[in-house]
Amino acid sequence: MALRLVNYVPADRPDWPPRAGALVEGGLVDIAEACEATDSECGCDGSVVGLLACADCLEVAREAVAQAAGIVPLAQVKLLAPVPRPGKLLCLAGNYAEHITEGGRAELHQSDRATPRVFMKPVPNTVCAPDDPILIGKTAQFVDYEGELAVIIGRRGKYIPAAEALSYVGGVTCLNDVSERRLRIWERPEDRPWDRFFDWLNGKWCDSFAPMGPCAVPVSDIGDLQALKLITRVNGQTVQEASTAQMIFTVAQQIEYISHLMTLDPGDVIATGTPAGVGTARGVALQPGDVVEVEVEGIGVLRNPVAREP
Repeated sequence: MALRLVNYVPADRPDWPPRAGALVEGGLVDIAEACEATDSECGCDGSVVGLLACADCLEVAREAVAQAAGIVPLAQVKLLAPVPRPGKLLCLAGNYAEHITEGGRAELHQSDRATPRVFMKPVPNTVCAPDDPILIGKTAQFVDYEGELAVIIGRRGKYIPAAEALSYVGGVTCLNDVSERRLRIWERPEDRPWDRFFDWLNGKWCDSFAPMGPCAVPVSDIGDLQALKLITRVNGQTVQEASTAQMIFTVAQQIEYISHLMTLDPGDVIATGTPAGVGTARGVALQPGDVVEVEVEGIGVLRNPVAREP
């Protein structure tokens, strides 16, 4: 059974420091307490990222789940994002062929398969937790969903070859790369290609535009990262359904490429791209009152309502 790690706070004490737990039938088990009770001097900070980077603490977590003593009901806690403050939140654009062509292209270009297209989302403003609202701001024109598999880096590395890349992954989670497709804050006399690129990029940066969760699963528990089913639903209707086997660049290739740009550190998150079925292609934007669910096989369902920004 896969270990499903979460960060949480008591529902009535949201200002308390987050604690690590593991989802079990009927609630969660406090893993931080189990780690504190051991004599380990691993330096693990008791967070999800710390657990994913520490084999000894993962074993402590598995033992705590096996005993399942002192289960805390989910109604008594508030789940946080598995990585509330990633050091870096990196994302891939155009990593599924059908998502590229649904945007209006007749076919892929050679360049689409040449190098990954990597961008970053700012943190912490974009990252939000399971059940937190995706906020429709006052300048919103067309807010869209993008269900994705995200990988959490577990150990530091640079210039990582693809053949070794997965050994640098600590765990995986679900992520929704929410996007404002028609960003327009100030008017300008003309739209040039450079302007349109930055409109696209800046439309990824709004508050709450990177829901993450509901948990992180150690990579050793998840199986083949290139054979996972990914489903996105809006108000219960399936709008995206694909396999991670359809990625243009595998997780290993993404890590190899990115690690030649920068050092990857534990707690960095890579969102690996979205498949076809986004709202733009259907002409349907997210609206206040909608509910978006991103489900990745072996991880669970990331659920977020949509609400107008106060």
